[in-house]
Amino acid sequence: MLPRRHILDVIEFVKDEDDILAMSTITLAIDAVKYMEPKSRRDHLVEALELNEFICFMFPLKRPQNRSLLFHVVSDLLGLLLYGVPKKSKQALENLESINYSEKNMEAYPVIEVWDAMKDNVYSKKHGAISIIDGFVKKIRVEMDIAERYPFVEDIFDKSKEYISEWLPALSRYYDKRTKTIKSTYDKWWSVWLCDERKDIMLSGMIDRLYVQAETEYGVTIDKESIFSSISLDKDANRKENERFSALYKKGINLLLKI
Repeated sequence: MLPRRHILDVIEFVKDEDDILAMSTITLAIDAVKYMEPKSRRDHLVEALELNEFICFMFPLKRPQNRSLLFHVVSDLLGLLLYGVPKKSKQALENLESINYSEKNMEAYPVIEVWDAMKDNVYSKKHGAISIIDGFVKKIRVEMDIAERYPFVEDIFDKSKEYISEWLPALSRYYDKRTKTIKSTYDKWWSVWLCDERKDIMLSGMIDRLYVQAETEYGVTIDKESIFSSISLDKDANRKENERFSALYKKGINLLLKI
């Protein structure tokens, strides 16, 4: 899912303000660090689970807060079920299922059982590139609804740029990169998402990135103006999409916490 949704993912289950900021920052960081090595073959979802395990054993004082990495994985898996599986995500899913982290360490990795349960209740077959692109449009609807109705999410996103320093030692050791490199990567990624910009600029930025992705990955040209108008004018559709995601996400996390 997109960054503002991942922050709301944390807020759905965490109430302490300091924990919200810390947990939101690490769940954003796992998306940001993908851009350190664009050609890396590391699978994003597996990487999040492995980073979670690394922090548990190497930085135990961070242990209560790193569970947001599990929240992140559940949110992403739900997004794939609802909105389709892009080409670059297929290998990650195959690896996730073949490793089967539920059997490896039930205490830390009940994720596969949650995935299987969500598949039974949520999944419907998607058909081709147009369906995938429509799924991305729905993700943008979710992100814009959060920007409209949850302004405190933007505050947390803003503060994460500084709070990333709290996670730099763990991230540096895990990725074997200098803290300066990770901080620079996070700053660049953060700026792409136009935190604190006007909502029309934020929306245009997301649609511009979707335009490039649709052309390069699927050979499809989208109508940027039509999509912009639809999302900016139909705020009720944005709200319904976000609320649908929230309801299913809460079910997934409640299952995760029970296993």
